[in-house]
Amino acid sequence: MMGMRWSRDGRTLLRDTAAAAALFVCGLLPVAYVRSEDFFAWAATWSLLMCIGLAVRRVAPFWALAVVAAAGIGMVATMTAPVPALLAVPVVAYSVGRYHRSSLLPLVAILTAVGSTLGPLTWTGDLAVGFRFVATTVLGLLCFSLVALSYLFGRLLRERALTEALDREIATERFTAAQRQSAQADALVTGRARAEVAQELHDVLAHSLSVIVVQAEGARALTTKRPEAAVEALTVIADTGRRSIGEVRRIVSLLRGEGEVPDFGPAPTLRQIPELVAGAGDRITLEIEGETPLVPDSLGLAVFRVVQEAITNFLKHAGSTATAEVAVTYLPHEISVRVRDDGIGVLSQSDGLGSGVPGMRERVVAMGGEFKAGPRAGGGYEVKARLPMPSQLGKSWLRGAEE
Repeated sequence: MMGMRWSRDGRTLLRDTAAAAALFVCGLLPVAYVRSEDFFAWAATWSLLMCIGLAVRRVAPFWALAVVAAAGIGMVATMTAPVPALLAVPVVAYSVGRYHRSSLLPLVAILTAVGSTLGPLTWTGDLAVGFRFVATTVLGLLCFSLVALSYLFGRLLRERALTEALDREIATERFTAAQRQSAQADALVTGRARAEVAQELHDVLAHSLSVIVVQAEGARALTTKRPEAAVEALTVIADTGRRSIGEVRRIVSLLRGEGEVPDFGPAPTLRQIPELVAGAGDRITLEIEGETPLVPDSLGLAVFRVVQEAITNFLKHAGSTATAEVAVTYLPHEISVRVRDDGIGVLSQSDGLGSGVPGMRERVVAMGGEFKAGPRAGGGYEVKARLPMPSQLGKSWLRGAEE
């Protein structure tokens, strides 16, 4: 980084030195015609000093100003006429305003006022008194205006460059902040999607494995007494396993972003609740009131999962002799679900890693409903959920409504 900086400054110094040398040579050509060796010597000396200040005007603007000021004082003290090298003064004044970090306005104003006064006074010394005042005033105002405007113009360009640089930094910071916010939003969406997939897998696998365990225990007990009943239990186990595999494949396919998964079937709906309850065993009864309505897939899946998870918890915790009742009520404005049992689920020990009840509550609340789960007053456990129907029925999700 430092090497690049010095290389850039070196090229700048080389260009300014070439311009200063050209001004020095061209400025001495008119002076050579003056028949005075002292005038030429002083003119060459102060012109050289002026051009040195011009050469370092961008790499060291403050020192350039000091060198030019010293040369100007020398000209006033030793010469009675201006020289072309004075053109370096407004250029250096511009460079001080453009390239110096801090504002040197007071110093530049003082030097400009002094130089614009003393210089014209020495140049017009041979004129008559009346003409001398006019010429000195005009030359002083011209010199002061030229140097002051050069400095102010340089300062204006510097402030504009700093403002543009600040705007670029602000734009860069905003872009970085927007990228950071977008990354955070993507992370939140990804986390939410993972949580939903985890909940879906939990609901599917927990229920299926619970049914399989219950049916396997029943089949083992009936193998010697009622072989035909054991065969039925094994059939239920096989069917439940196949359905579970299909469900898991569907969820994994959605997780991978596959558009159509016709081989795995659609998401569970309200019409599959009777099959769900029947597959859980004969210790669970089902009561449905009202006609099964056409509802959005999300609402139907939420009701299905609540019933499924409640049955899963019953099979896992209620005990082998407990019974359960599932009641689903379809009303015009809501769907009501109640699952109650007479088991010992409240007294059973849990590993504390389950997410069944929280998952049910999240599903119901996400659909704008109400959820309650807890022990019954007369013993057992009860799950109650109320999910409102959509306030406006759109044809976009009414499958087959026009058929």
